[in-house]
Amino acid sequence: MSLSLPRNEIPEKLLLELHAACDGTQLWGACRKLLERCFSHHFVVIGYSFRGDEPMTIKRAKPAPERSPEWWARNMAAHPLMDILIRKPYPKIIRITDQIPPDEIRVHPYYKEFIEPEGWFYSVGVFPRDGDRLMGLLSVNRREDQGDFTSEEMELFQQLYPHFQTAFKRVSKIQNDYASRFSMATMLSRIPLAVAIVSHLGEINFINDAARRACLEWNENGDSEPSKTPYNLSTATLPDLVRDRCLELVAEAEALTALNAPANLEPHSVRSESNPDYTAAIEYLSARHEPFSKAAFLVRFERRANDTGNLATEVFNRYCKLTTAEKIVTEQALEGLTNREIAEKLGKSVSTVKNQLESVFRKMAIHKRHELIALAPLLAAALEEIDS
Repeated sequence: MSLSLPRNEIPEKLLLELHAACDGTQLWGACRKLLERCFSHHFVVIGYSFRGDEPMTIKRAKPAPERSPEWWARNMAAHPLMDILIRKPYPKIIRITDQIPPDEIRVHPYYKEFIEPEGWFYSVGVFPRDGDRLMGLLSVNRREDQGDFTSEEMELFQQLYPHFQTAFKRVSKIQNDYASRFSMATMLSRIPLAVAIVSHLGEINFINDAARRACLEWNENGDSEPSKTPYNLSTATLPDLVRDRCLELVAEAEALTALNAPANLEPHSVRSESNPDYTAAIEYLSARHEPFSKAAFLVRFERRANDTGNLATEVFNRYCKLTTAEKIVTEQALEGLTNREIAEKLGKSVSTVKNQLESVFRKMAIHKRHELIALAPLLAAALEEIDS
């Protein structure tokens, strides 16, 4: 632990390291070194969120037990300065004792649950912003015996703020540029497939001709003769069933994000009700790897082959190799239930359901849930033939 520096004596080498950071890990290391060199402290904290709606990453110099989403939700709800943080004009730097006298801090409910166990009492928060967007936070915390932050130290925070803001902006741009390149490379590799990108509002951001044709055929009766009239691909719209499922996933992702939990949603698949030959595999595009500020989805349209007799028999033979428990889980998955929903319905743990489905995938010679759903018509046809 170092003593606080006099004003205008900021180590130039540490500033250069701060401005050379290219990702969150490097930014954390540079910010930590600079804050620890400039201010006496108990521990420092940094938080950053550079891509879209992902929860903020929190790093701290003092080890802490793993926090549950519920703990973070209580912390945010009880924080005594939350009203100040969201009030315009947005604050750049906050010394907690400028807002709440020390005697009031000790009797505040937040103190007993969140401050006292951590061993700190005085704190200054720095909030780098890009316009109205909060890019992250920096916090320097002290024990009560270390004393409050002085006016001279607050001036030093003011002097450092433009450096932190510039560094956060630069890392944010670098990360978003990387995400854009990664997304483009991924998309180019998938172009031969019937694919579409659907926004968090259920609108088509990108669609290729193969996917346009699939959208037009989605609501056709699979038993009818195919139309000989050429399709007008420009009239293609996203099937309602696909759009509704995307919007449901958006709501699930927002609920997880509100709890500061990762929005790791499993791929989903839906099948056309009027043309069961068609399925749509829906994959959630995380903001961590994609350049979208809100949730977006990769939709891949798949169509089964017409000659399914031998394949149906093969699928049925694989199905017979499943245990009774695996068949029950498979039936629930074919109804479109998620792992959590299956677990709740069958009274199992989510991990048990996941392990059983992975065993099903191996025995059925497939890799993902949407492939299982795509085999449902074949399995149904085989079972119907046996019953007859």
